[in-house]
Amino acid sequence: MLAAIDLEGVLAPEIWPYLGDHFSIPELHLTTRDSDDFDGLMKTRVDAMNRAGLTLADLQAVAHLVQPYLGAPEFLKRVRQYCQVMIISDTFHEFATPLMERLGGVNLFANRFVVDERGHISGWELRIRGRKSMVVQGMKQAGFKIIGMGDSLNDLTLLQTADYPILYRPVQRLREEVPNAPVVEGLDEALAAFLAIFKRNGSFA
Repeated sequence: MLAAIDLEGVLAPEIWPYLGDHFSIPELHLTTRDSDDFDGLMKTRVDAMNRAGLTLADLQAVAHLVQPYLGAPEFLKRVRQYCQVMIISDTFHEFATPLMERLGGVNLFANRFVVDERGHISGWELRIRGRKSMVVQGMKQAGFKIIGMGDSLNDLTLLQTADYPILYRPVQRLREEVPNAPVVEGLDEALAAFLAIFKRNGSFA
């Protein structure tokens, strides 16, 4: 069995609004909870950052301060006693690598930035966008049963593809699109949902 879990909004705060607060850029407060047009969202973000003259290094200095939610490392440690874990996120490796270390070194599947000669973000390479279901399908073809957990519009295909979807403080559309999935409001509830799945599958006594 394998757990495929979203990062921002589930295990840690959203990084973009954190940057928006620090640099006073309102466009950075929009996230995938607000829009499922990721390319449009990224264009808005990059244009706003470049108007402000921010380099990737400027942004990383702030993004790297983001801490996991209280209890998130312990939650992952407990889940990893029973199955493998991978984080599938529309975040960017350049922002999230220190955060992953704080979460215990879990594998991260995420996107990467394209940077120009001056150090400004000029584009992005999408490793994940629209492909969460492909990652999950690949793991299923390798013989894994998948527990999927997410909160935002960009998690819909992951949740629809997973054998055992779990909605974490979801936006309303996820409730409508995956109506039979359990809804959890915190990591304690999430752990209970995971343990119930493990028990049903004979991997937890």
